[in-house]
Amino acid sequence: MEKRIEIVCKTDGTFTVEAFGFEGNTCEEATAKYEKVLGGETIKEQRKPEYYHVNATNQTTKVQGS
Repeated sequence: MEKRIEIVCKTDGTFTVEAFGFEGNTCEEATAKYEKVLGGETIKEQRKPEYYHVNATNQTTKVQGS
């Protein structure tokens, strides 16, 4: 999936920053710079299921006796 960040500026002066295609907390790292530049304060943060997805290729488990 392609990674992208969508910023929506509303008429009341508020905005939303939403990340697509990111896994784990990489979305927070990617959107932080945009939130800072926009001068906004995070009021509501919603985490998508992808946030909790763990890349299986990065995990290894050692089983004793094998």
